[in-house]
Amino acid sequence: MATGVLCLASVLSQAAPAQASGFQLREQSAEGMGNAFAGATAKALDLSTIFYNPAGMTRLQGNAAQGDVAYVMPRSTFSGQANRNTGVGGGVVPGGSGGDAGVDTPLPSIYAMMSVSPDLKLGLAINTPYGLETDYDDDWVGRYMALNSKLMTIDITPSAAYRLNSRLSVGGGLNIQYASAKLTNAVDNRLAGSASDGTAEVTGDDWGVGVNLGLMYEFSPTSRVGLNYRSRVLHELEGKTNYTGVVNAGALSRLVDSDATAKLTTPDTFSVGIYHELSPQWAVMGEAQYTNWSLFDHLTVDNQTGADSYVNEDWKDTVFLSAGATYKPSEKWKFQGGIAVDQSPVPEAHRTARIPDQDRLWLSAGLGYQLTEGMALAASYTHIFVRDADMNESSSFGKLVGTYDGQVDIISASLKASF
Repeated sequence: MATGVLCLASVLSQAAPAQASGFQLREQSAEGMGNAFAGATAKALDLSTIFYNPAGMTRLQGNAAQGDVAYVMPRSTFSGQANRNTGVGGGVVPGGSGGDAGVDTPLPSIYAMMSVSPDLKLGLAINTPYGLETDYDDDWVGRYMALNSKLMTIDITPSAAYRLNSRLSVGGGLNIQYASAKLTNAVDNRLAGSASDGTAEVTGDDWGVGVNLGLMYEFSPTSRVGLNYRSRVLHELEGKTNYTGVVNAGALSRLVDSDATAKLTTPDTFSVGIYHELSPQWAVMGEAQYTNWSLFDHLTVDNQTGADSYVNEDWKDTVFLSAGATYKPSEKWKFQGGIAVDQSPVPEAHRTARIPDQDRLWLSAGLGYQLTEGMALAASYTHIFVRDADMNESSSFGKLVGTYDGQVDIISASLKASF
């Protein structure tokens, strides 16, 4: 069993994460995405409830397994310029706009559930709840701020749920989380009298543990509310800082290869969802999630030898709100829709080229088909409108000023088998 879990985790680790609002990834369920994740903590219609609200497992029967995959296609382009500070020679940095900084990414999720009794369920989920990647052309004007930025997390979540009475269920699990990161940027060798650029790369990884707690209250067989708390997970990433092609002279003499550490905390989330069937054909649902992004106050890389680096992030807490509806014309088919507003945690004063995030509007559609009595298919599509993001990033090197234009398209599919 342990070997199987590690193999599944290694499959997930092959997927380079894509950027979501902040660096949170909601795309853990094709069925859920069809409603823009409205009612995600209350619906409990498939095994993704293990992630969104483990208490929902008590609504599911028998034993089951499920696989989901979302393919995320972000687009992010920059227009503007960069200037060197007078202390490092001044002037405009030559180069292009960086191309499309978004990276297309598959995001798989895997679920399994066992019914110990009608009231007691055990579950396992493997997900990528946080991640980002931005990747710029090597010669872009902001190369001294960022080239490649990549964060990946994998959560292995064993869970249990118990029905206390006909209306109330509780659930919980451990979030065993692996995090890895890589940050690269160019180094301006003009500071040492050379016209060529060098490269700096910071890498690190760590394991941490958190909890996932849920509650579900059923007003009737057709109406329910769900609550979920997903805790923060503290990481101290350990790795290396490496420099390539950097001239070891003058102001650059402090830039030497070193062991490095950096603290990273993935945030707490608090969610509430509602689900109500208006008729056997129609259902409506809603969701609100609060994310404690203010934990991400700064990013410091402590190098054992050489110069440390510090970036003031000063992120703010956010709210995600969504509403959706589902139409079931028959026992086999269902059609879904949803809309959501997704606040960005990134304040304009501290927006960086690594995460040029801004507020978002989601529009989603989906469908489901019952292939057999024990097998169901779901598919969904989302388009995310991203507000233009003004950029005014400053560092000891200089300033990057301009605007980012972005959007995201996501397709997702899942297959659930009950036995």
